[in-house]
Amino acid sequence: MEPHIWVWVWVLLAVILTVAEVVSGGFYALPFAIGAAIAACLEFIKPGSITWQWVAFLGISSAIFVVAQRLLRHRGSL
Repeated sequence: MEPHIWVWVWVLLAVILTVAEVVSGGFYALPFAIGAAIAACLEFIKPGSITWQWVAFLGISSAIFVVAQRLLRHRGSL
């Protein structure tokens, strides 16, 4: 079964954001890389549900970002 093109879009975005995180080191891109990876998994499982992929990407990325920033600020790392 051929994966839909959005799988590769999400994977590419996840890789780019992961590299950006490694280069910057500020823990700003990693939550969005995780969200893109999860969106890629959703596309692989159920091709064509682009709306749910975007909802998952934005929702999961935002949630991880907010929680991580709060934890890092609480620890005094930021």
